[in-house]
Amino acid sequence: MSEHAQPAARRPHPLRWLPNALTVGRLLALPLLAWVLVAAGGPTSAAAAWLFAGIAITDFIDGKLARVLHAETTFGRLADPFADRMLVAVGLVGLILLHRMHPAGPLIILGRDAVAVGAVVAFRKSGLDLRVDMLGKVSSSLVMVAIALALLSDANWIDALFWAGVVLSLVAFANYARTVRAALGGPDASTRA
Repeated sequence: MSEHAQPAARRPHPLRWLPNALTVGRLLALPLLAWVLVAAGGPTSAAAAWLFAGIAITDFIDGKLARVLHAETTFGRLADPFADRMLVAVGLVGLILLHRMHPAGPLIILGRDAVAVGAVVAFRKSGLDLRVDMLGKVSSSLVMVAIALALLSDANWIDALFWAGVVLSLVAFANYARTVRAALGGPDASTRA
């Protein structure tokens, strides 16, 4: 083999479709979760909690598979966070419907997510590709865990965990806003840490 030979091109993995299929499956499972939540007597529902957790676990699995299988796609980069936001939205509305917690916390996250999804779409059209960073992943994970636990139990420590998730999601949102401002050349660009 000569020293100028090109390395063999990596063949696509036969399961490269699986991460996106899990994301689509997560979206398709949301009506079932909504139905279970509406049918629940409240203030908690073990069935809804376990279903929510099962759906949420696919978020971790599809991301891991996409990296391992080298199957990261534009569709996955856009659909995965959208599916996460929709899962969180259904869970939060369920918490409100079950009278599990005061609507303020869920509404804060729902409002933040609505603005974030709208911003991602708007900035994508203008050429700015926002990606989920580690703080966003941690805040989403914390909120998902807190929702699943809140659907399962009405223990006070779960409410504290949920509110920590609310605060962390707002911090992540502020971080995204700062990132966007810096990318657009705003005044915060020179004061970033």
